[in-house]
Amino acid sequence: MIKARRSALKAISCACAALMIGSGCTAAVLNTAAHGIFPQVKTNYTEQSNAAADYLVQQASTYINRYNDLIIVEPFNDVDQPGMSSELSKMLPEHIGIRLSHLGYKTDLSGVATSADTNYLKPPASTGAPDFILAGTYKRRRIEMDVSARIVDIRTKQVIAAFDYIMPLTRETNELATPAPKITRITDQ
Repeated sequence: MIKARRSALKAISCACAALMIGSGCTAAVLNTAAHGIFPQVKTNYTEQSNAAADYLVQQASTYINRYNDLIIVEPFNDVDQPGMSSELSKMLPEHIGIRLSHLGYKTDLSGVATSADTNYLKPPASTGAPDFILAGTYKRRRIEMDVSARIVDIRTKQVIAAFDYIMPLTRETNELATPAPKITRITDQ
């Protein structure tokens, strides 16, 4: 009886595979995680942002004086929808900025703070003009998201550190990256 069941399951599996291959079905179409069919592993945004910050610091440490220079943290831009803000566009740079501050760098997170508990990281008002900008972009793909982070010297307009990484595009990440609707009014003139 068990042998007959295994044989039947094997025959059904082979038939399904033949149908999918014959119909042009690819692995990307079969990715259940991208379609939100089965539960997905939760993305650890803090861990990925900390790794990004560590790589950025390795490149920028010769340019930035961690005791005197101020890094202003800007929201990331969605490549496909520039100018539209989402929760993810602030959350990723906020996490990177928090890590930079933990490493001893002076950061201004006022433009990306998603919660009140990051207020303790705001630099004093007497700091002056920022010396560097942390900014970046992200682009949603079918099953992943490309993220690019940059630190730019404001005086020379030179990119002094860059780090690109890929995140899985889970349902949660996709929802965080979806911008809030923005209504604009166009008047005839």
